[in-house]
Amino acid sequence: MTLVDDNFKNVPDYYDWMYLDGYTPEEILYAFHRKMDREQAEREALEEGFDSIKVKSEVKLKK
Repeated sequence: MTLVDDNFKNVPDYYDWMYLDGYTPEEILYAFHRKMDREQAEREALEEGFDSIKVKSEVKLKK
């Protein structure tokens, strides 16, 4: 945990209307960065599960 994490420990996850609830721009940016980091980690975890994908297709022509 860094000093920045400690400073923003009470900031919730990002949502679109944070500014209406009185959060500062710095808090909103911190929450958005946390959201992006979490989504990136989820995407990387999904990519690690697949080594390769095989696609097989067949085309039939009707006369």
